[in-house]
Amino acid sequence: MNTHQNQSLGKLVTEIPGAARIFHEHGLDFCCGGKQTLAEACESKRVNIEQVQTALSAINDTEEAHIRWDRRPLEELVQHILERYHAALRTELPWLVQLAEKVEDVHRDAPARPTGLVKLLREIQLAVESHLGKEEQILFPLILAGHGDRAHMPIQVMLQEHEDHGQNLQRIRTLTSDLTPPSYACSSWKELYRALGKLEVDLMAHIHLENNVLFPRALAGEDVHTPAGEE
Repeated sequence: MNTHQNQSLGKLVTEIPGAARIFHEHGLDFCCGGKQTLAEACESKRVNIEQVQTALSAINDTEEAHIRWDRRPLEELVQHILERYHAALRTELPWLVQLAEKVEDVHRDAPARPTGLVKLLREIQLAVESHLGKEEQILFPLILAGHGDRAHMPIQVMLQEHEDHGQNLQRIRTLTSDLTPPSYACSSWKELYRALGKLEVDLMAHIHLENNVLFPRALAGEDVHTPAGEE
């Protein structure tokens, strides 16, 4: 089976409902690494490509809501990113810091305590808030004004910061034993790791939409009010 092996991860996630879930399960980076082909990504991660392709082929197109954001107007895509991801990050990150503080404090003597997680989450919160501000105050207005083709420099800055966010997600996994709480973990500890897993999924989907859909379309000078292919 070689239906998908030469397609990029970003393209597959954009076009196939459920592909992001499958890639996440196999540890394939479809956001910052979205330009890799499926074959390249599987080889790099030593993942069985046949298993991944079988899972992709078995997806029922109706199994989950799937909007083709590569076809929707850019202004609609930007609004979706703001409402679905930016707003949520501003709520979730402060709460995660508070929950991590509680876990580190209550379990200060536990051998599996995620020492350093609070410090890392505070760094992530500051970095993400700065990043969102740059997008909302500089990049997105430039795109919505129809000047996306002039946004090479701010987009390069955002791409680099996305790489930094991806590295921070890996640092979280290192500190938390791949988000696996110990057998004696309390409910707060378990909830912290569950929420960190959700943060990872959401942040990867967020970065994917920008890196692999919004930015290329904006740089191509697409009309922000018109669905792709209808100009």
